Amino acid sequence: MAKKVYYSKPLKYFWKDLYGTQKNFTPDFTDEQIYFALKKNLLTKPAGIDETQESRRLIISGWDLWREDSKGDLLHIFFLDKQLRDFLEATPLSDLEGIKKFLFQNGQTRAINHIYANEIRDTVVYQFAIHIPFEGEGYAFSLSLEKDGSLELYYSLGKNGGLMSNKFYADVIKKDDSVSKTHASIYSLAINTIAYMNCFPDCIADGVPHDYFDYSENKLAKNLTFQVSEKVKDIESSSLSKIPHFRKGHFRLLQSDYFTNKKGEIIFVSETMVKGKAKTVSLSEDIDNFTSSEENPM
Repeated sequence: MAKKVYYSKPLKYFWKDLYGTQKNFTPDFTDEQIYFALKKNLLTKPAGIDETQESRRLIISGWDLWREDSKGDLLHIFFLDKQLRDFLEATPLSDLEGIKKFLFQNGQTRAINHIYANEIRDTVVYQFAIHIPFEGEGYAFSLSLEKDGSLELYYSLGKNGGLMSNKFYADVIKKDDSVSKTHASIYSLAINTIAYMNCFPDCIADGVPHDYFDYSENKLAKNLTFQVSEKVKDIESSSLSKIPHFRKGHFRLLQSDYFTNKKGEIIFVSETMVKGKAKTVSLSEDIDNFTSSEENPM
């Protein structure tokens, strides 16, 4: 019998501890009424002993993301292989500015309430959740392009949340402490997930995995399933086994007019060995289509 697969639950803390508790107190309230009641409480109640303005902001950001989920407006992504998560976390953001440009051109514009700036303004956002097989806590993300040009990420993982801008990414990846490593890997995961989805659309399917049987599933939710692309895997052959490994590389936005048919698309640039030296080259099957029809400098 095949092993039963279970998937992690994004925003579980907000669904169980906040929403669930309030629902028990006010069973006749609609979800929207519960949202506004708790939001008002979070904004007005005195800070706890160990609570800061930043920790309060993280809870409010998570609660706002819960509202999107309760309405079925949060995209849910299921990774069929947890190693895909590890690969996307470890893939460096070598073209962060290019990816940011792609997000700005393709994101969804929403009127966002910026609490501490005390203003509501149109903001380009990407909001989604990730389910990992055989894990308990899922990820939930809200990426926003701010008016100063920065790319800010809010993430929720279990009871923990974080907030980081690309302005600090270059400094964070140089640090070795556990908090910095966590921020850097989750920031990479969020952005690389969007890049992966646009780079390998043939590996993305609508709906939940065929072995997903969660009867508490939100029927309104938009769901996608991610498979691992063969284009990001290496195979090491031996007389005993063939072991799959993920390629080292990064995602890049093609911006030059030189790429006549591919400008504006995201590709995966992988690292390979050339004459014993490491070089970064594009291994896309469509590389011949990237060059100009008039000349090829290679």
